[in-house]
Amino acid sequence: SWKNRRWTAMQSRRKRKTLILSILVVGLFVIWTVVPIYMLISQSVKPESIMFADPPKLFYQPIFDHFVRVFVRNDILGSMINSVIVSVSTMVLCVVLGALCAYSLARIRIPGSKFIAMFIILTRTVPAGALMMPMYVLMRELGLATSYLAVIFAHTALQLPFAVLMMKGFFQDVPLELEQAAQVDGCSRMRTFVKICIPMTAPGVATTGIMVLLNSWNEFMFALILTGRGTRTLPIAISSFLGAVSIDWGASSAVATLATVPIFIAGVFIQKYFVRGLTSGAVKG
Repeated sequence: SWKNRRWTAMQSRRKRKTLILSILVVGLFVIWTVVPIYMLISQSVKPESIMFADPPKLFYQPIFDHFVRVFVRNDILGSMINSVIVSVSTMVLCVVLGALCAYSLARIRIPGSKFIAMFIILTRTVPAGALMMPMYVLMRELGLATSYLAVIFAHTALQLPFAVLMMKGFFQDVPLELEQAAQVDGCSRMRTFVKICIPMTAPGVATTGIMVLLNSWNEFMFALILTGRGTRTLPIAISSFLGAVSIDWGASSAVATLATVPIFIAGVFIQKYFVRGLTSGAVKG
């Protein structure tokens, strides 16, 4: 009928408007994300003579002198290795300890478990800057200052509450009947945790590990006060190109590009686990 055709036409126009609006929003988000990355990479291969040309030159012969200079004159490779050691170690510690703690809070009846969960949430509200001096004094008294362990322990302390809160929701989503069936078959609590819960929550555990890795890779403040010349990470190496009166834009952009590439490559290979993890669970009280 005429009314049905009119209603169908209205619905079609609404869907078309919604689609156009969605495309615009996604397009703006892509531009917001891609333009800074393009500018960073462009600065890293742009000759210094045209780096601040007015108007900006969009077409030029790219050079790689900045990359050569940071590898030859600065120990950037060593800083990259340091960042890998610190971030991977932090990720492993947070995933292992966080999974055990999260599973305990989700499945085992512990006296005061709600208070423990609330305390973990409250630790996330403490400003990181307020912990810098106590952490430095503690590591100095332990004889760990300027070592890998100092910054690894600091990053683990910062990221562990987040890891516990993330993984607690994933473990709560595992059907309790599966664990009970495994225990009836003779599996211990730990074996049930390893054989049943970890495989079923693998996307969530992987997502948590990725986010911990990213946070540790990019962390600056604690790495600044807890590392030495031989253990400094990439964020500290990037800041070394910022002088009191001038900034080496080419070298700093080259190092920042190098710091972005490993995380980008890792994200390409693990993106499916990341998406599945974000959509398969949530933080629960």
